[in-house]
Amino acid sequence: MKKGLDAYKLKLIALLFMIADHVYSYLNAPIHGYQADGSWPEWIPVLTRFVSPLFLYLMIDGFYHTSSRKKFLIRLFAAGMIMECGNVLINFLFHNVNRSTGKYSFRSLIEGHNIFLTLAALFALVWCLENIKQRKNTVLSCFLAVILAFLCLFFEGGFYLLPVAVIVWFFHARKPLQCAGIAAWCLVLMLHTIISYSSGNTGTSLYSYLCFDNEWAMFAVIFFILLYNGERGRNTAFSKYMFYIIYPVHLWILMIVRFCI
Repeated sequence: MKKGLDAYKLKLIALLFMIADHVYSYLNAPIHGYQADGSWPEWIPVLTRFVSPLFLYLMIDGFYHTSSRKKFLIRLFAAGMIMECGNVLINFLFHNVNRSTGKYSFRSLIEGHNIFLTLAALFALVWCLENIKQRKNTVLSCFLAVILAFLCLFFEGGFYLLPVAVIVWFFHARKPLQCAGIAAWCLVLMLHTIISYSSGNTGTSLYSYLCFDNEWAMFAVIFFILLYNGERGRNTAFSKYMFYIIYPVHLWILMIVRFCI
């Protein structure tokens, strides 16, 4: 057994931090009456920001090891559609309407997390990039890659995860370069946050602003990438599908609890 952490253990860690992040984002404000006093620590989202890029990293690593890329992509897309249907149903049942009009809107009905669609789009993008690299269906792959990159901008976290996906793919099997690329992207995001704070009247401290605009904290994924030993770990039906089950179920529960508070 190699030293470090296998994919299964990394997924368990990511799931725990993911749940903590979502509990914070869904329940912190309503529990404390949307008041800053007595609310949970501002640094919680900073601590958990590595989760999405870690799942992305493991997905791209799985891209090179899966027995069927087609089934992998279909599974991600199907999970995304199921997640979206659940979000719409909950928003409809709990009358989540547009606050300005008091009526349902497309945006109010689809409100909610759905990282599955982001991962599906990025998986397809990596597939296209790999085809271009291998000179397979080059013209079609280039066309689809542009469309997929554009679509990613409209999915959850897509703007921030798109460069990470390209970096991880381009420097596949070269961890030092992957980590350097991710660190450089996170540095750009941190500088953007600091400049935005300095150029505007935010009415808050730099610390609070960094905790709020916290995508720069994705750099923490570097430590988990370095710990990854390249092994799959436990290979059971539960280990394969736990993310597909835990992710939507816990979010739907949190959505319902938030509406009930």
